[in-house]
Amino acid sequence: LNYYNRLPLYVRINGIKFIINSDYRIFINFEIEMQGENKEKAIMNALRKFYPAFSVVLKENLLEEAVNKFIWFYHCGIVEDYKAGRTTKNQVKITQIFNYEYDKQLICGAYLMYANIDLHKYLHWWQFKEIWDMLPDECEFVKIKSYRAYNGDDKDLLEKKQYYKLPPTEAEIKEKIKADKIFEALK
Repeated sequence: LNYYNRLPLYVRINGIKFIINSDYRIFINFEIEMQGENKEKAIMNALRKFYPAFSVVLKENLLEEAVNKFIWFYHCGIVEDYKAGRTTKNQVKITQIFNYEYDKQLICGAYLMYANIDLHKYLHWWQFKEIWDMLPDECEFVKIKSYRAYNGDDKDLLEKKQYYKLPPTEAEIKEKIKADKIFEALK
């Protein structure tokens, strides 16, 4: 695929051309669902949305290749060896510095201000990612992400990190409740 050609609107699986739904919202929803506990359900939901003819994929027993094409598309055509589910003992927990739902206004505003794109309309996933990666440092959303990621000693930046922190996730709330119950039982 020559990157400077048209953005892909279909993929070929075992020689069969499958029209795809390339709208960025499919992949945002996929990322949100993958943060939940049921990864398999998240993947199947995304595949059903990505392939309008998903029933044909299943009928023709093309699921494995359909997943590979989905991953290829999700990574904007960059071909690498992705091994889903591989973790190591020393894997570091990544601090979440944005949340699509919580930061929706900041994200929509950034796209409108810096790319003149209304995210309430269709946008190809690859275009969404290109703009995401190129938002300038003076963009408020980019600044807030950097505050949330800050790990130094600067008092002003630590205050901004605290001010702009994301609300706790459901999992974090459940863990806190569990820890509080254990603490109360030990009193």
